[in-house]
Amino acid sequence: MDLERRARLLVEMALNRISAQEAHDKGMFGPVWHGTSEANREVIGKEGFRVVQGDTGSEGMSHGYDATAFGPYWDGIPAPVHHLGYGVYFTTVKAIAKQFNFGTTRGLIDFYLDVPRLEEINFGAERTMMKWWIKHGYNPDLAKVDRVAATQAMTANLASQWDAVWYKGKGVRRLLDGDQICVYDPSRVHAVDKSLAGPMDIGSRVRRKADGMLGVVVPHLTGISASDIKKRCKESGIDCWLHPETTKVMSVKWKRGGTDHNVQDVEVDPA
Repeated sequence: MDLERRARLLVEMALNRISAQEAHDKGMFGPVWHGTSEANREVIGKEGFRVVQGDTGSEGMSHGYDATAFGPYWDGIPAPVHHLGYGVYFTTVKAIAKQFNFGTTRGLIDFYLDVPRLEEINFGAERTMMKWWIKHGYNPDLAKVDRVAATQAMTANLASQWDAVWYKGKGVRRLLDGDQICVYDPSRVHAVDKSLAGPMDIGSRVRRKADGMLGVVVPHLTGISASDIKKRCKESGIDCWLHPETTKVMSVKWKRGGTDHNVQDVEVDPA
């Protein structure tokens, strides 16, 4: 069984499933990706995501700041076990997910996050990062003797304020660990199941009538509906560029030729 087929089957087992169109319509955050090993992906498929708490290198904790290897992070204080506390980590950058996916995009699943309380941060100085950690519940004295307990306290504080924290990691060069978003409640994670996409929905395949070119519907650049366009044309007294029969305007990423943001439903067929 190929990895893409296996990935879809795993989505159907334990994870919340959603179509990309529904996630977009509900204003969810995404798409995001979670790079991991094939063995971990199977566990996630069977059991869903779970938040593991422990020190770096313990069971289920293959990533995180290693205080033994790196020593104090700033001013004699070790970093918390995880950059944004204990939670489920994703990234909006597929290239970063690929690094955690053992150098391949095979098996990666698109996820959307139901995180209306979202905090965004973006800074790189170690002193600034430590100040942010301490401000949000990281106790320096406790961290020096029990980093796990200090990270747990910080996590509880962050989770009480936000559903997720997004560290953008953007600068002249990638800051610290780069783009990552930590979700504190795994039930807010939704895996995209492509089989749920309806005709002309985001994620569905279409074929251009003019030349047979295949493409995939992607989120529309403007989000303006066909009815709104026709209404504006009428109010402005100008001829509308839409076909009279058009009911939907889409953005389509073509197999060749880039992305077109003004595709009318009458110009394509479901593929």
